[in-house]
Amino acid sequence: DARSHVVYKFSPEGRILLVLGVRDTAGEMHSYGHLRLFNEPNDMAFGPQGEIFVVQGHGRGEPKVIKFDKDGNFIKAWGKKGTGPGEFDIAHSIAIDAQGLLYVADRNNQRIQVFDADGKYLRESKHPGTPCGLFIDPDQNIWLAHGHAGRLIKLDLNGNVLGSTGSQGKGPGQFGEAHFLAVSAQGDVFVADTLNWRVQKFVRKSP
Repeated sequence: DARSHVVYKFSPEGRILLVLGVRDTAGEMHSYGHLRLFNEPNDMAFGPQGEIFVVQGHGRGEPKVIKFDKDGNFIKAWGKKGTGPGEFDIAHSIAIDAQGLLYVADRNNQRIQVFDADGKYLRESKHPGTPCGLFIDPDQNIWLAHGHAGRLIKLDLNGNVLGSTGSQGKGPGQFGEAHFLAVSAQGDVFVADTLNWRVQKFVRKSP
């Protein structure tokens, strides 16, 4: 919940099981009692041991990746405003591959940065525009919702483009802003288009 500065964990029945952060209280990663504060968390992903990784970047605080254990205990954070390795200008989305490597959409720096689970910078790939949303499918392809470029892009783990579709606009297959996305087990792709106030579904073509 970016505007309220918290992350919720729910049961399948909708019961709140865990809250990270303090509702309606923005701050940096200093202690607030026994809790930690977020500043507009944008996205999250889970490591192979259940670790929780949260990215933030829209708020007035420093853009960061914040790591917790599976029970929500703070482990570490890294990142600050900038253009260098390990720095961000809006850490907007995060995805984790089968090897446990982290892929972070560094939106306004127009790139995807790759880290190990301890925050060590490994590499990056450039994606001119506004790379917003990331998803890694079971075949280890990266799907990128490419913001105001109005594109849905399929990448390999090194950031090489394997295919793309979409354009700016309001029609089917077009986007005002391709913001976030998810891929189903059947390979269907769902893209949230914030400026057109809709979700579009794309299905795999038959051979």
